Amino acid sequence: MTDTRRVLVTGASVAGPAAAFWLARVGYDVTVVERAPALRPGGQNIDVRASGREVLRLMGLEDAVRARNTGEIGTRFLAEDGSVVSEFAVQDGEGRDGPTAELEILRGALSQILVEACPEDVTYVFGQHVVSVQEHEDHVEVELSDGSREAYDLVVVAEGVGSHTRALVLGDEPREKPLGMYTAYGTIDRTPDDDDFWSWLIVPGARQVGLRPDDEGTTRAMLSFLADSPVLEGLD
Repeated sequence: MTDTRRVLVTGASVAGPAAAFWLARVGYDVTVVERAPALRPGGQNIDVRASGREVLRLMGLEDAVRARNTGEIGTRFLAEDGSVVSEFAVQDGEGRDGPTAELEILRGALSQILVEACPEDVTYVFGQHVVSVQEHEDHVEVELSDGSREAYDLVVVAEGVGSHTRALVLGDEPREKPLGMYTAYGTIDRTPDDDDFWSWLIVPGARQVGLRPDDEGTTRAMLSFLADSPVLEGLD
């Protein structure tokens, strides 16, 4: 191994680039590998508050995130006829956030900001994923899907709930515990009737529908429900 510590970060969404930023700042040679062929622009809202906001401030990125704010001005809970049951306007000032945070940003926009903020010597590899991990006394040997093998001092798995790499490292533990809730997200055209509130309808049976504005001229939609069906268990 070289004198410079080498780190592999898997996942280029939010946690991965954030980890790469700080690891590179303290002198590590960082490579980030992402399964997708390019940076993924999609995703739903991320509300930035508490420790997350403090981290962005330390990274010097709070203003960049604010510039990509979704424009959401509050949350409205609706009745089945569409009337407003309760309304919570966004509250300016740290520590005063309601359902809608003062800083709301789309996942894809936050990911792009974090990637662009990384030092130039951070290497991003797209279209590849980890297929094997072998831990040795003084290094970790990693094989990627293109057949290449590299040795690293540290591997950081920054992937989602269904992480294949995490399973390679930890085996069956920890296991997911299905709760029977299914949620579908999508992006739909904005209509003249849409406003800048998060409109949220909850009806008996744990069924929910949500509509949220974004900064791209469209609306982010959510449908959620509880079900005990083996047909749905295989959905991703």
